[in-house]
Amino acid sequence: MPKPLIAIIAAMQPELDYLLEQLDNRQDSVAGAVHFHRGEIKGVQVILALSGIGKVNAALTTSIIIERFMPDYIINTGSAGGLKGGIQIGDVVVGNEVAHHDVDVTAFGYVLGQVPQLPPRFFSNQHLIDAAKQAAQVFTGARIHTGLIVSGDQFIGTAEQNRFIKEKFVDVVAVEMEAAAIAQTCYQLNTPFVIIRAISDNGDANASISFDQFLQQAGRNSAQMVINLITSNLKMS
Repeated sequence: MPKPLIAIIAAMQPELDYLLEQLDNRQDSVAGAVHFHRGEIKGVQVILALSGIGKVNAALTTSIIIERFMPDYIINTGSAGGLKGGIQIGDVVVGNEVAHHDVDVTAFGYVLGQVPQLPPRFFSNQHLIDAAKQAAQVFTGARIHTGLIVSGDQFIGTAEQNRFIKEKFVDVVAVEMEAAAIAQTCYQLNTPFVIIRAISDNGDANASISFDQFLQQAGRNSAQMVINLITSNLKMS
């Protein structure tokens, strides 16, 4: 049986570096401003891409990957702010649900975060969620959490922002700036996905300091979890 081709997207270089270090038989290509690196990680065929920060960059990169490479799965890796009580810096979050926190068309009867004509939340592929749970059993780098990740084009670094998101999305686990755009693009282009993020800060007044200090650790933890996932006997989608 042929092995799946897996595309892995990160927004920032420190979130991609560990994966690049593990990449064998590397072939580089460029589309517009987006650089792609194709090869193998522990025998698994992968495409690594650096999207840049924010939802437009993430959606653009995801669209190009799907059109050009037709991957079986897409994984978004990187850092996030932890909003769930008890979550710690370095912990890994598997996003089984993803939503926009900065979309508001509620005046027309939509749920906060819902893009018109689309669902209010996007769901990661169940096969990838199951593989992530299997990978978590042998992952010793940090604790693993599963739940809702929300995205917006803003860095959450104040108590007011933190409080607003937790009030409006009561089951939120983490917040970042790309996942919902990747999830929405995958949904619209019928490509299975999962979001894997590690915590770099707590989305509070100290977030910018914590983010700078722990970005590399978070990027590595997330990348290690991704490697565990893709080597867990994933089948074709």
